[in-house]
Amino acid sequence: MDKVLGEDGPPNRRARFGLNEFKGNRLFEIREFYLKQGEFLPTRKGINLNRNRYMELQRIISTFDDEIRSFLSIGEVDEGLLRYQQAQEEAKKANFRLVNDMVEEQVNKLPDGHLFDVKHEGAKDRVRISSSHPFAKATSDEELAALSPSDIRKLLLSMIAAYSRARSLLLHAPASSPEILFEQLEYDWSKFLGRYVEEA
Repeated sequence: MDKVLGEDGPPNRRARFGLNEFKGNRLFEIREFYLKQGEFLPTRKGINLNRNRYMELQRIISTFDDEIRSFLSIGEVDEGLLRYQQAQEEAKKANFRLVNDMVEEQVNKLPDGHLFDVKHEGAKDRVRISSSHPFAKATSDEELAALSPSDIRKLLLSMIAAYSRARSLLLHAPASSPEILFEQLEYDWSKFLGRYVEEA
């Protein structure tokens, strides 16, 4: 791709939009890239639009913009989120919290340096913690037993500060879906939290 105009997606797999010249043809390209050893490489997944196809795409978007936005639920609240909010409201009225059983699972390493991931399995939440992450090491049973209440408080404050810093990076991010935003938030949060603990 000769010139990247924009991109979207999680940190290790990005859809790039840009301009490309191939065999004398000027093209608008949309292609998926993956991260390998710190460098983004193109995949076969993509499309090149010449002048005529780009003009037709532009006409379709202009003509059917409202219909496309409605179909993609752009500007609307996701049904799953609405159901969750309704359940929370009902729980408040009944004076109880929605808390599932929680199971912790230690794994050696999670993808992209993440500290955690959570799988919802019916009434059970499976929390996987990367034992190689600096925060997981600092909060092991042995380490916590040796810490003072003040040290434990500093760890909790580090967790809050790392979350806040990761969140501030995404406040004006041009992501197309909450899934992408949350993926990036978890990635940045894990990264900043690791640095805070290592520097403490």
